[in-house]
Amino acid sequence: MLVTVKLVGGLVYTVGFSQRELDVEPGTTVGDIVDSLAIDPARPMIVARNGWAVEMSDEVQPGDRILVSPIFSGG
Repeated sequence: MLVTVKLVGGLVYTVGFSQRELDVEPGTTVGDIVDSLAIDPARPMIVARNGWAVEMSDEVQPGDRILVSPIFSGG
């Protein structure tokens, strides 16, 4: 099944793309996708599915849009 993964900020340079469609197996979790991207798990980040924050254990569905963003601060 196809899902879209979008990366934001410095993750684009770390992983090497800003948006990509991935073909994943049914039962794949958000955490499985993040792990496959080789992002340091200690790095603070926000992960959303279709505009809503999710748990890493949530399973993805066909057509989902997964956004992975580092936590920004400033002002």
